[in-house]
Amino acid sequence: MKRLLYISISLVLLVLVSCNNRTSKRDPDNYVVESIKEDVISNEIHQLQTISSSTSADFKGKTYTMNVVRKADGTLPVVTDVQGLKYYDNTITLEITTDGKLFAHKVFNKNTFASYLEPDFIQHSILEGLVFDKVTDYGLMFAASVSYPESDLYVPFHVTVLPNGNLSIDKADLMEDYEPETEPTTESNKN
Repeated sequence: MKRLLYISISLVLLVLVSCNNRTSKRDPDNYVVESIKEDVISNEIHQLQTISSSTSADFKGKTYTMNVVRKADGTLPVVTDVQGLKYYDNTITLEITTDGKLFAHKVFNKNTFASYLEPDFIQHSILEGLVFDKVTDYGLMFAASVSYPESDLYVPFHVTVLPNGNLSIDKADLMEDYEPETEPTTESNKN
């Protein structure tokens, strides 16, 4: 009887050791393949939020009210950013009134600024924004930007509405408003 008990315990131990060795070895016919998650590019077309703003400014003795509306435009070609995400491009409508009369009305899209942009940048960018900046001696100045969607990579522009209602567009310098906090180091003031 003891012998039978020893044989039974030995068989149980042998089975346990055998099972343990089998699970620790990766038998190519007997293991589960882990699934690999791949990044799936969404077919969804994203769009920036519709924005509407209104502001007033005095220029040459008159008060001008400026209304700016940015909205996604499904009639424009869809833009695919450098990561493969798709976006609706935007149109921005600028309407300026003075003395209750329409002074200027312009609808902007990315192509308004195309002559200042590289073809590859145009392909992957959208018209991001247009905001009133300041009154200058020449007219009402707005800051505009064309950018990669939802990024900090953009090209800035100045759009000036002249006293006759016509527009002037210039590419702006990214660093024109930058003022260093300390004097730049030059060869003459190094110690």
